[in-house]
Amino acid sequence: MKVLFVGPYPPPHGGISVHVWSAHALMKRTGQQSNVLNIDPRAPESDAYIKISGAMSLSRELFRHVTDDWLLNVHTNGENAKSWFIALACGLAAQAGPGASLTLHSGGVPGYLRQNTGWRRHLARFASLLYDRVVCVSEELAAAVAELGISAEKLQVTPAFLPIEAPDVEIPDQIRSWMEQHSPLVTATVFFRPEYGFEVLVEGISRLRKKYPEIGCLVMGSGENRPEAEAIIAGSGVSDSIHLVGDVQHELCLALMSRSSVFVRPTFRDGYSITVREALALGLPVVASNVGTRPSGTIVFAAGNVGELVEALKKVFQ
Repeated sequence: MKVLFVGPYPPPHGGISVHVWSAHALMKRTGQQSNVLNIDPRAPESDAYIKISGAMSLSRELFRHVTDDWLLNVHTNGENAKSWFIALACGLAAQAGPGASLTLHSGGVPGYLRQNTGWRRHLARFASLLYDRVVCVSEELAAAVAELGISAEKLQVTPAFLPIEAPDVEIPDQIRSWMEQHSPLVTATVFFRPEYGFEVLVEGISRLRKKYPEIGCLVMGSGENRPEAEAIIAGSGVSDSIHLVGDVQHELCLALMSRSSVFVRPTFRDGYSITVREALALGLPVVASNVGTRPSGTIVFAAGNVGELVEALKKVFQ
């Protein structure tokens, strides 16, 4: 069996890209043939995936693979028209090959599908019908897709998480030195966008410094609003307590998480959140906002409530 994963791939480090990375790595470890078609045209050149440069490049690679009997395994968020156009292109291409499955990841899918009653909704329905199977990461998401008229036989609810273990990788000297100077150590993965709650995290660290003056927070991730994030840190007076390490390889991200005291997910909007499950699988306490789907064992706080976040972290540090 030959499987072409179609979706984002790290960097940046995000839920869908991490899942694609994990699934691809698992297939390689088991000796099966797989490859990744990275749908982000801004992705750097890499031997880890096939890079596209636009719609024509995407179509060319899709048809090249399906006519060579590759199964398509498509991963997208499903919460905007662009993701459904990509799903449509992949579904159409799959008609010339052995088949395809579509995995929808985002907790924003139900709201998107129910708010759009025009051509966007028809686009999502038509694209979904082209697949042998539509995998949803939660029951709520599956219910919203079923409302499009997709049969229950085609739908499958499967959490987007694969077993992991802490990798044995070398931590860069600069990061390791910073970690050694801070305790307790908090880790977080974000995109620098408002829904990720970065300001909540910064304010929480600022308050905790009064009781834990050596506290440190490693933040992994990127985004167009990084300059604003740096300004928030400077304005809060916690520049020596928060270290923005940017995008890192997934193995390093897991290694850094496994060496911390707690993982924090302060989002205002969320879906399945693979990183929460990864942290729990590594045996790490997790403090997360009460949005999206939170697994058993997660310590939750009201989204945006800095006071609740601080109290939850204090309990972890005791």
